[in-house]
Amino acid sequence: MELIKLNKTHHDRLLDLEEQMYWYEGKWKDLWDKEAKRKFSDLIADYLTNFPQGCFGLTENGDLIGSIFLIKLSDLKPIPYVNKVADYLDVKGNIAYVSFFVTKKEKNDREIAQELYDRAEEVAIEIGCTKVAVVINNSHLEEEILIGNNYEKSKERYEWEIYPGMMVSCYIYSYSLLLEESR
Repeated sequence: MELIKLNKTHHDRLLDLEEQMYWYEGKWKDLWDKEAKRKFSDLIADYLTNFPQGCFGLTENGDLIGSIFLIKLSDLKPIPYVNKVADYLDVKGNIAYVSFFVTKKEKNDREIAQELYDRAEEVAIEIGCTKVAVVINNSHLEEEILIGNNYEKSKERYEWEIYPGMMVSCYIYSYSLLLEESR
């Protein structure tokens, strides 16, 4: 797997990965077809245009197989999943917040996710952050990796806007990069 910086040429592939991972059946597929695809297309374009330094992915044989978008924040709190960079980016912030996560659906998706989160820590340091934070509602794959990487789970449950007008409870997982040598 090779780490790459993302740019606008990756837009359509990222949109495909988002759909395949989260929006592939039932009411979620209907919502994707009705309006969510457009909202996520806008989100991806916004990040690739306005904070590309926080956007990275993994490729295998030239195929994009996973991605994380980071945004810099000053306060540790859930931001809406569908967001605009300008509404939340704090260039002086020290928290690298995972605002977008996708992996190709295949038997090694755990390996892809693990590599993405390992690389997120490197990218966070590159963009000047000392902490990585992730909001989790219901992702056993991510939770398993974050726990294995010594992320701390918030004691408090938060409300998170997973989609415009849809609130879910969540936890925030965070990892202080200053403690890297103790891992």
